[in-house]
Amino acid sequence: MKNAVTIARREFSAHFSSPAAYIAIALFLSLLGVAFFFKMPVIINKLAFFDDGQASLRYLFEWMLLLFTVVMPAISMRLLAEERKMGTIEILMTMPVTELDVVLGKLLGSVGFLVVVLALTAAYPIMLAVLGNPDPGPIFGGYLGALLVGTSCLAIGLLASSWTSSQIAAFAIAVAICSAFTFIDRVPDAIGIHSVEALSVLSFSQHFRSIARGVVDSRDIVFFVGVTVVAVVWTVFSLESRKWRKGA
Repeated sequence: MKNAVTIARREFSAHFSSPAAYIAIALFLSLLGVAFFFKMPVIINKLAFFDDGQASLRYLFEWMLLLFTVVMPAISMRLLAEERKMGTIEILMTMPVTELDVVLGKLLGSVGFLVVVLALTAAYPIMLAVLGNPDPGPIFGGYLGALLVGTSCLAIGLLASSWTSSQIAAFAIAVAICSAFTFIDRVPDAIGIHSVEALSVLSFSQHFRSIARGVVDSRDIVFFVGVTVVAVVWTVFSLESRKWRKGA
């Protein structure tokens, strides 16, 4: 675990040494602000914040969920793809670290970056507390849900990054997978049939909304943790299988 923490620190610092990270943060905060304050007639139909008259961050968190399907893959696409392209993955794997150390370290470093991004949105609940009397339960649940969704998307992005040396390809694959998990519960409505329970169980949106209501159900926590663990294990296997192929 010590090796994983060392790698995590290096990755956390590496995020802030890249202009892409600052661009991603700026775009995320800008789009989130526009979606929160102004009327949005598409995707999530809502009134402008000051016309709505509700001391709630519900729509802020729903827009976070949608933006994470793009922003988190953009953050994680370089984690292993860049190492493969530069040939440094071989050097890294000859060091006294395991594949699990590498995967956990890179994921934890990225989760640290995610925490910073979420902390930058603290102005919204502070503003809400000044203007009204919001229920703290949904705010806490919303941030917890955002952290869980973001971590799951980062783990998926890390997995996609282990499959290719192209950051663009890793980004596209991760966006496709994260979008599938996010919108899968809307597929039945889109094709004009009744909702399918199995699809709702697999939906990021359904589990996120449950947590964001302020009622933390262990089943929702287990779902997101399960997605993250599966992605981590699959990424470890991907790295190990690459080593086997080279040794064959």
